[in-house]
Amino acid sequence: MYTFINRFTVSGDAAEFEGLLGKITEYMSRQPGFRSYKLYRSSNDPKVYVETAEWDDGGSHKQAVGRDGFRALVGPVMKLATAEPGPFELVSQQVG
Repeated sequence: MYTFINRFTVSGDAAEFEGLLGKITEYMSRQPGFRSYKLYRSSNDPKVYVETAEWDDGGSHKQAVGRDGFRALVGPVMKLATAEPGPFELVSQQVG
């Protein structure tokens, strides 16, 4: 499994930002290898968001973000926020 985590700091309209991310999520959910997606907003700073996406593997994610459909959707988001994206590996997990 491949986990991609992206931290956003929103400088534009938060509702518009969330709506645009929703369109990206719809697109990504139709791509081969997509497993799940979550969006979090900071309780301390409503301008800070974190999204997590799980994929079967890194190759599936790389292909999805390389498609024209993704690039067309991500441009408007980057006008409203800065992003700190990156892949992560699970180190520890506790399920209760």
